[in-house]
Amino acid sequence: MSSAVVDVPPSAEPERAPRRVPPWWTWPIAAAVVFAAALAGVLFAPQGTTVAVWWPAAGLSVLFALLQPASRLPAAVLLVLAVTMTANLVAGRPPALSIGFGIANAAEVAVVSALLGWGRRDFRLSTIVAGVRFAAAAAAGGIVAGILGAAAIALLSGAAPWPVAGFIAASHAAAVGMIAPFALLPRRLPVRATRAEMAVQALALAVVIGVVFHPDTALPLTFAPYPLLAWAAFRFPIRVVLIETLLAALAMLALTLAGGGVLGAPTTDALTGAALLEVFLVTFTGLAVVLTAAQYELRATGRQLEASTRLLTGSVIDARVGLTIVHRDAALARLTWANRVARELLAPELDGDRWDGPTRAAAARALSTGEQATVVDAGGRTITVAANRIHGDEELFAVQLLDVTAILQAQQARADADVEAAAARTIRAELERQRDDFLATTSHELRTPITSIVGFAELVAESDAVAETERSWLAVIERNAQRLSELVEDLLTLSGGATAPPRPQTPERVDCAAVLEEVAVGQRLVSERKGLAVGVDAGAHAVLASRSDVERAVSNLLANAIKFTPEGGSIRLSAERDAAAGEVVVEVADTGPGMSDEELGHAFDRFYRAPGAERDNIPGTGLGLSIVAELARRNGGSAALRRNAAGGITVSLRLPSAP
Repeated sequence: MSSAVVDVPPSAEPERAPRRVPPWWTWPIAAAVVFAAALAGVLFAPQGTTVAVWWPAAGLSVLFALLQPASRLPAAVLLVLAVTMTANLVAGRPPALSIGFGIANAAEVAVVSALLGWGRRDFRLSTIVAGVRFAAAAAAGGIVAGILGAAAIALLSGAAPWPVAGFIAASHAAAVGMIAPFALLPRRLPVRATRAEMAVQALALAVVIGVVFHPDTALPLTFAPYPLLAWAAFRFPIRVVLIETLLAALAMLALTLAGGGVLGAPTTDALTGAALLEVFLVTFTGLAVVLTAAQYELRATGRQLEASTRLLTGSVIDARVGLTIVHRDAALARLTWANRVARELLAPELDGDRWDGPTRAAAARALSTGEQATVVDAGGRTITVAANRIHGDEELFAVQLLDVTAILQAQQARADADVEAAAARTIRAELERQRDDFLATTSHELRTPITSIVGFAELVAESDAVAETERSWLAVIERNAQRLSELVEDLLTLSGGATAPPRPQTPERVDCAAVLEEVAVGQRLVSERKGLAVGVDAGAHAVLASRSDVERAVSNLLANAIKFTPEGGSIRLSAERDAAAGEVVVEVADTGPGMSDEELGHAFDRFYRAPGAERDNIPGTGLGLSIVAELARRNGGSAALRRNAAGGITVSLRLPSAP
């Protein structure tokens, strides 16, 4: 069956939870309820007396005051004074007596509130001290009300005040003890009792009250409800106990006034029976409050202890660390307590609670040598074992176990990966060195025959013996040999070999407009064949660099743009000065298909070809941009790529500005 209450987090402090301030519209409602209760209380007055056996207005008044913050308490006391005085007047009591009773009620509210902290909204019935304090405050408030009420009666009638004072004090204290605790309820805590158990207990209490306070019962069994009250106090939620106490007290009061039980028997004087009933109700309600507060404190403490235990042996430590307490007989042998992880780690070595094996030996060694931890291999696992004595018992030892198998495996895997990565880096470096050597050697070896081809082709072309047809063939040979020569120079540039053209010791002043115009004119035939519009906007800017390097870099950029720009597109060559950086930025912008982020990231890599270029069979070696970057670097500049807003790519070549 389900529990009777809702669970709360174990870390909560139920007695400290703030209460809401009652809104303004509760005040007229409270005044009406207290007024009606005061009128009803007059009906409980025995024949021939001016005081009631039970005064519910006292309990309701204190309940209302305890719900208010400190700033509203004086107003609440004045409200109780006015309402109870008016109720006594309406009930037919003399004005002077009504005023006296109103003052007595107001003073009772003030005393109980002051003893409970005068507006402390964090006071709750959550500890036995709080329960005793409330019972004492209710008794003190009742005594004050009794003294003031009896004094008012004595001044008007001249009767002895003390018997009446005790009568009033008991009736008021019983009402406060039955009703006011509902203003001081702590937060709910779970209980083990089920609703079925609560129903059985309530039925048993009703039967006992019915039997004990039946008019035909003459046996002194008034104490009989107390065991059932203790049952409820120790098993049920505090709210259930207080509601049951209130209903039981009202039932016993009504049955007694109807002549039931020993206190209402015809042989008992009416005033004496009423006084005894009031004392009984005070003890009954006071015991209920104290017992339920004590049980609440015990329950809250148990939850905190349980939470601490779960923290130590459950969610945090139990996830990784095995903990066990070991009792040493002749050797470190018997487990008195172990968490789940410890039992799993020690399972191969356990025979019930007897422990023997390599892990036990490691724990004994760690304990005897004073080592902080010992590592042992057991059951295919690597376990770190630590042990220490428990102060106060020389036969008990605490052992901590940590399975580090996965950690060691991860470390080994990482070490292996590092070795493999280092080997891969070494192989890659060697391959790059071999490639550079190959490029440098091959390019150097190709330079001499290509130079011979170009030279002899020029000599043959100058001969008068060569016909016009053969002269065109020589032009093709010369043009293609020149292309091979440029490719060799590019390869030498990339290889960084000793034969690569060095950066000039004294850079020359290069006019950007002249270079851009010259490059554009040199590739006009190819661009016009694709119907491309090539524009030049260089301005009056100059750079400090090798003229041949600048020409080769811009030529490579324009050749790339021409290759990737579709027919009918446009290419723009420009130069602008960046005064802040002291550089001139030469840009080649096209209207081609552009590049993805991944392609932009690899664009300057040697021999890199974009997937689109491979797919569309665009010729090239993948060296153009890497050559541009190298030429820019050795002239003190840099190269960069970016996408255009309207599509295409812009390549920026930054070089030192000339004055």
